[in-house]
Parts: sequence; structure tokens; C-alpha cells
Amino acid sequence: MDMGKAKKKKSVNSSLVILAVLCVVIVALGAFTAYLVHRNNEMKSMNSNAENSLSAAQSELFSLEEALSQKQREAESFSQAFDEQSSAFESEKNALNEKIADLNKQIALKRQREEASRAAAAAALNPGSAHGNPASNPTPSSNGKIVYLTFDDGPSSNTPRILDILDAYGVKATFFVINGGKYNHYMADIVNRGHAIALHSYTHDYKKIYSSDEAFYNDLQAISDLVFSQTGVRSNITRFPGGASNTVSRKYNSGIMSRLTQGVLNKGYHYFDWNLSSGDASGNNIPKDTIVANCKRLPKSNTVIVLMHDTRAKGTTVEALPEIIEYYKSAGCGFDVITSSTPPVRQKVNN
Repeated sequence: MDMGKAKKKKSVNSSLVILAVLCVVIVALGAFTAYLVHRNNEMKSMNSNAENSLSAAQSELFSLEEALSQKQREAESFSQAFDEQSSAFESEKNALNEKIADLNKQIALKRQREEASRAAAAAALNPGSAHGNPASNPTPSSNGKIVYLTFDDGPSSNTPRILDILDAYGVKATFFVINGGKYNHYMADIVNRGHAIALHSYTHDYKKIYSSDEAFYNDLQAISDLVFSQTGVRSNITRFPGGASNTVSRKYNSGIMSRLTQGVLNKGYHYFDWNLSSGDASGNNIPKDTIVANCKRLPKSNTVIVLMHDTRAKGTTVEALPEIIEYYKSAGCGFDVITSSTPPVRQKVNN
């Protein structure tokens, strides 16, 4: 009996324990469920806030895009207005430059006419002198020939050597000069030592000077002004780059030499070619003996104009000069400088 009661009591206790455990589990599940509900509500709230933030950001981005688009339209409008204004300024600038260029042309033409008039008047009063150049004063000639030694393309580093040789032999020559840069001061030495200075070209750039009549006369005026600034001489003696017979000018202006050869005469200049070439223009450092041999080929004419060159690369021309002078003297030739009264030696015009 007592054992039965004990078993029954034990069974009741076990049920109570199980019941207590179930109650705890139920309470825990309730708490966990409440937690889940709370977290769900929080997530919903966070999603709602995120959606609101995203919507606000999108709205702000749209506003920024609108503002940027407006700025771009304003920039494009400003750029267009600037371009239109720049175009207007450029047109005004071009028009002003054209007026200035036209005025410069008129001034240059007027100056050329005045120089030509003065040159013609001076030549008429003193045909042996060209505005400060020496007058014709030939040395004695037993064979009737007068040699005119001419040097193109100087002054150069060789100019002093040439002048010293000429002085040593008591011979005067004619220098057809260009813009020699740092050697331009030798122009004064040429004049001061009794030689004639004449005009060749300022640039000696065939493409430039033979591009038009105006380009040629501008170049001629430039070398005339340079010679005057260095020497005080206004020379009216000139030689065309390449000579009057040159054909290179055909590449740049058909018929220009036919016009220029007459034009320079109309402007009061006297141009001279040559009838005896030293051959030193065919290359640099032509053998001295070749140059001498070329210069010994005297033409039939009693007026002998010899073409040589005064450049840094023509050292053998300088070396040949004493022998050339000695040959002409031994042949009975006289020497003189070119002036406006010198019998003209002019080649056939080929353009």
C-alpha cells in the first residue's frame, strides 16, 4: 500500500516537472516571438527610412542634374556669344591689318619713286658716281680691255682678305652685296677703301623675291636701305640674283624677268650681268686652278665683267685672286669699278 502511494506520488511529481518545463518553454517561445515581431517592425521601419532616404537622394540628384543642365546651357550660350564676338573682332582686326598693309605699300612705293627720282637726278649730274660710290677711273690698258672684278653675296668672313689682296695690287672692284648679318659692318670697309658697293638682294631667296614684282622691289629697297645705313651710299647699281637670264624664276612667276629688267631701268637703276664667270658658283671649294683657268678665258668684248663670289665657302676664290689679277695685268688689261656710265653687259632674258 505504501509502495503504491509512493509510486503515485512520484508520478505526480514528474508530471509537475514536465508541466513546469513546458511552461518555461512556452514563455520562452512567447518572448522569442515578441522579439521577432519587434525586429520585424524595426526592419520595416528601417526599410521605410531607407526608401525615404533613397527617394530624397534621387530627388536631390534630379535637382543637381537639372542645375548642371542649366549651367551647360548657360555655358553653351556664353561660348556661342564669345565665338560671335571673337569672329567680329577678328574681322575688324583683318580689316585693320589690310588697311595697314595698304598704307605700307603706298609708303614703300612713294619711297621707291623718290629714291628713283633722286638716283636719276644724281646720275644726270654726275654719271660716274652713284650717290657716294667712286667715279669711273680705269687703270691704263694696253690691249683696250677694262676688267671689272665683281663679287656677289658678301660681305662675309672672306671680305677682309679680298680687300687686302685688292689693295696690295692697287685694283678696285665692285661688290654686289646681300644682308650679311654679323658681317654687314664690312660694307663700310668696302666703301672706305675705294671700291664700289652695289645691290644684289636682301634675302637672296629666289622663291620669295621672284614671287611677284612687288616682292622683288621690296627686297631691293631693303638691301638699298641696309647699304645706306652701313655706308651712307645710295647705290643705283644692281644685279639680279641668278642674273637677268635666270630660269629659276619661272617656277614662281612666269614672265617676271621680262618685267623686272625693264622696271628697274624705269626706276633709275642700272643692272649688270657678267660675260666671264670664274665658275666658283658651281660648288664650294672649287679648285683654285680651275677658277684661275676660267678667269683667263677673256671674251672678245673690251668690257670684261668677271663674276666671283664673296662667301665663307669660297676660300679658293680668295686664293685664286692674286693669280687672276696678275694674269690680267700681264695681258695688258686695265681695271675699274662699275658705275652708271659703265657699258652695260646684259644677258638674254629667258623668262
